[in-house]
Amino acid sequence: MAGPADTLRTLWSRVARKAGDTVDELFLDSYREQVDRARELAIAGELDAAGDLLAAVLGDKPDHAGALLVLGEVELVRGRAEAADDAFARALRERPGDAQALIGRGRALVARGDLTPAVELLGRGVDVAGGDRGLLAAAYLALGQAWLGLGDADKAARDLRKAVAEAPDDPVARALLGEVLLADPRTSADEARGHLERAAAHDPAPARALLALGALALGEHRAVDAHALYERAAAAALALAGGEGKRLVVAARVGLGDAALAQRDFAAAHLRYLEALELEPRRAELHARLAALAAALGDSHAAVVAYERALALGGDDAVLVDAVTTAHVAGERVRAVQWANDLLVRRPDAAIALAARAEDLRLAGQPAVARALLTGAADHVEARLVASRCALDLGERAAAADEARAALLLAPASPRARAALAAAYAEAGAGDDDDRALDRLGERLVAALARRVELAHHVGAVAVAIAELDTPLLVTVMGEFSSGKSSFVNAFIGAEVAATGITPTTATINVVKYAHERGGRLVGRDGAARELGWDALHAALRALTPAEAAAIDRVEIGLPLPSLTKVNLIDTPGLNSILPEHEATARGFIGRADAVVWVFTAGQGGKASERKALDAIRAEGKRVLGVLNKRDQLSAHDVREVIEYVGGQLGERVEHIVPFSARAALAWKQAGGEDDGGWAALAGALEERFFAQARAIKRGAVARRLAAIVAAARATVGERERALAERTAAAHAARERVVAAQAGWDEAVVARERRTLAAAVGELYRRAAHEVIELVRPRQLPFGSHSAAVADRDYLIALLADGYEAMLRAAADRVAGDVHAVVTDPSDAAAAIAATTAPLAYARAYVAGFLAGGAVDHFFRADLPKLALEPDTVYHALFRAAPDLEAVVADPLARAGRSALGAAAAALDRAALRIEVEAYELAVSVDQVLEAVAARLVP
Repeated sequence: MAGPADTLRTLWSRVARKAGDTVDELFLDSYREQVDRARELAIAGELDAAGDLLAAVLGDKPDHAGALLVLGEVELVRGRAEAADDAFARALRERPGDAQALIGRGRALVARGDLTPAVELLGRGVDVAGGDRGLLAAAYLALGQAWLGLGDADKAARDLRKAVAEAPDDPVARALLGEVLLADPRTSADEARGHLERAAAHDPAPARALLALGALALGEHRAVDAHALYERAAAAALALAGGEGKRLVVAARVGLGDAALAQRDFAAAHLRYLEALELEPRRAELHARLAALAAALGDSHAAVVAYERALALGGDDAVLVDAVTTAHVAGERVRAVQWANDLLVRRPDAAIALAARAEDLRLAGQPAVARALLTGAADHVEARLVASRCALDLGERAAAADEARAALLLAPASPRARAALAAAYAEAGAGDDDDRALDRLGERLVAALARRVELAHHVGAVAVAIAELDTPLLVTVMGEFSSGKSSFVNAFIGAEVAATGITPTTATINVVKYAHERGGRLVGRDGAARELGWDALHAALRALTPAEAAAIDRVEIGLPLPSLTKVNLIDTPGLNSILPEHEATARGFIGRADAVVWVFTAGQGGKASERKALDAIRAEGKRVLGVLNKRDQLSAHDVREVIEYVGGQLGERVEHIVPFSARAALAWKQAGGEDDGGWAALAGALEERFFAQARAIKRGAVARRLAAIVAAARATVGERERALAERTAAAHAARERVVAAQAGWDEAVVARERRTLAAAVGELYRRAAHEVIELVRPRQLPFGSHSAAVADRDYLIALLADGYEAMLRAAADRVAGDVHAVVTDPSDAAAAIAATTAPLAYARAYVAGFLAGGAVDHFFRADLPKLALEPDTVYHALFRAAPDLEAVVADPLARAGRSALGAAAAALDRAALRIEVEAYELAVSVDQVLEAVAARLVP
């Protein structure tokens, strides 16, 4: 809760002036000037001087209400709540019912922590304050603080909103309101942020506003911004006096530690927490922070010891929860159970405590009891993980996978959850072969596919396949053109609805399905449907022109036959006779077919084209029932011979062949008689092989479709895994190259540049010596002695500068080439090249300054007049004055190269780790699921 030194400072001017106005209006006595002076001193921040002056006034006149009111304000700002309370109480005795006295004493009681009477006094003060916005703002601010201290955040927010309304520019009220709103999940974080940012924009900014903004930034993973805000908060808190200032300093240091931890700067985080602990060594929260840091560093023993200290110092429920979690995860069973028992006393439904107790029971050989203990526990990752292990111990592998999956959903980044899910999937066994099992497989498959962008397009296909479980069995009637497929359908229906004896150009795809009344629909390729009564359907199909047939996607024939509640029949045109307009629809139905009735023509069955088509159908795992149509054209002996021949030709492509006469069967159904055309045998075969097994066939068909999806997905995953493995290997190989280059940098690159630059410098100065000799020969220049003009000096400087520039740029190009040869990532290479060539860029600037700094002047002035104009003599004189390029380039280039290549190697390490993590996640979260699903789908 904010103290007066923080929350009342910005209201001081307004309230103090109100006190002064009271003096002006009511106490026109000899003390007026002294009280006015005390007020001015207080507003100027000279609180001690103001207090002394008011004490003198009250020494002469103890009942001076105006002086008491100003003194109360002074004492509040000084952080002396008891003295402020006494001053306001005395003023209130002199002026009962005075708004400023009531509100002042209420604020003093808030500062003292006496909150309930403070609320009563502040409420009375608000009632009599009238329209004085300054007093109202102060009252509402104090009420907000009081309600917050009493644990009523809703009333605190209400009164703080009123405080802001009365004093929109008050940063303290806005800071406190922002804090309250930020802690309330029902309110917008943006609203809280708005108040906090307005408060933080004030100069000086309230420390609590900066602290809250820092916490907000941390929650948004903006650790750098959070660090800056906490730094400002620490500075603001250090300027405050009293216990509240100390508390805010501690909070700022803890925040700085949290920000450092978020940036994985563990040493800085540890230092900041220790700095906070120096100020409050017995604060349990700080020991808990150190414990959490130790846990993050993997030192579970140190973490448990630190939690023991925190709990001994009265750590709250949150600390106890963290302590139980750390001990449980670390396998410290004794402490985990002890602390879990303590936590359950406080919070009987604490999931982590139940998990720790349950794990202890499981390890004691009582998995069933352990799981029962977790019944009704809140959704918690550790509770789920223990439940998963219990299920595995009990042999309930599917349940173990469910619990592990739930744990991973709660904590997607948890290595423990990932390991548990991998273990559960690795042991997942087959369940009952029923619709629910396929539903669950579909759900598991969808979840796995949806995790990867490259697999997500399969999700819709899985949904379509699973939806097929709720549809009737789809039996497609197939065969050569004019084999009697439509006649078979008519015989099945008992009426001539599917057109027979038509040409391929007028053939349609007919879907026979259940309906409450007989009828049909012609569904166009555009989706438009034309409803037809039963009597009109046959005539409409017979009357179709080729163009009309091409415009029809399918014909739906509805019949109230009980068998059609389980089965739909699809009558397709014969092989190689499907219109192009119908091809997509036909292929769709054929692909979706759960089973096939293949109609042969007596005397023509078993042809190569039929074998080829049936091979494709059987390859998809679909059951095929053969119907030898037009048996009435053969004798009984011939029928047996044809069936034997066709069966021999087709082998296992067709599981059974039934002789049949569609024409006779239709006549029998319509008029009766002795010859049913083999209908009874065909109906029995259909019932036995298809209709009675409709659900099993449907499940098998759905399983095959899912298996095809899984196979395609696994192929994609395999490609991705190979690509990741190649990338990992490439990253490791690249790192090895970089490390080798780093180890040989001095010998290969620095030594080469030493030699090359030394040679280039020597050559440059040989050229310079030649030019000097040419310049000073009396026969070639207007001067007759060893001297040169300014232009000669400038020429030589330019010659040397150009030479150095060229050689150093060439060196930079060579070094850049060396780096680029081993660091292939563009961004890493750019950074490494910039770092390694920086010494050469510095050398160019250094040489330019050196040459312009007088070295050449000295040569012309002091050396040249005494030299013999011999090349070696001039060369050595010039070279002695050359810049020491070795010192400027060699060591810096060595350090820069080793450092840059080390950074590049570290970047490759990180890249390889990221790839390996991705590969692990792919294997555990997708590939293993696909493998388990594929195993369940194997017949």
